[in-house]
Amino acid sequence: MKIDKILNLFDLHPAEKDVFGVCLESAGGIGATEISKKIGMNRTSVYDFLDNLIATGLIIESQKFGKKIFFAQKPEQISLLIKEKQKEIIEAQNAMPELTEEYYSKGEQIKPRLQIYEGNKELQQMMKDLLLYENITIYSFWSVKNIVKLLGEDFFKDFQKQRIKQNIYLKVIWPAEHLDILKKYAFLKPSYELKRDARIAPKNINFSLSYTIYKNTVRFISSKKENYGFLIESEEMADMMKKQFDIIWEKSKPIKK
Repeated sequence: MKIDKILNLFDLHPAEKDVFGVCLESAGGIGATEISKKIGMNRTSVYDFLDNLIATGLIIESQKFGKKIFFAQKPEQISLLIKEKQKEIIEAQNAMPELTEEYYSKGEQIKPRLQIYEGNKELQQMMKDLLLYENITIYSFWSVKNIVKLLGEDFFKDFQKQRIKQNIYLKVIWPAEHLDILKKYAFLKPSYELKRDARIAPKNINFSLSYTIYKNTVRFISSKKENYGFLIESEEMADMMKKQFDIIWEKSKPIKK
């Protein structure tokens, strides 16, 4: 849903998005009781979400026959809210030199070698660590169906677009039973344009934990069941995992482009 792209700018709770959606559908306004029935939530919680949406500027409160009713804000007003967000981003970007100077003023900072992530949003953020780089080749041992399901199709599609834009070439090994995913997601196909070379691993290789190697970093990500991941920054670890990847790569079957 493209409207989510707008609502995500305001860091809304999923239920707040539902409340906004109900108000958007109700041209003549709608009461809290009706909203609670439509989204299956108690009225007290609905009022809490409405208060936040009003404070954010996305919902308007009015009255009709002595009863509170709520409307979605006009698109023109929401457009102004987005412009304010853009202004805040520009101001934050302009403050980055000061942050950088402060960060390095006490000498080189030592970044943690191990970073652990849990939950969908944190795992998406972990994936974006790769996008700090350009013009590199990365190596993935990837349970592709599980990863797309875990991170979400929209996120994964946008992530791949940005990877390609930054000229990050991908060599990836998939389990054979996941090959049918190419019929559903064209953006996963191996091709020169998509900067992806893919192979199918031999049978009986365990894909319960996927990993990607780039620079001196190895990124691990679990199945949806356990929903966690971690980054290890270590040249020795990256070198060891790359050697393991190369062995499996040589034994894997190329997918025709």
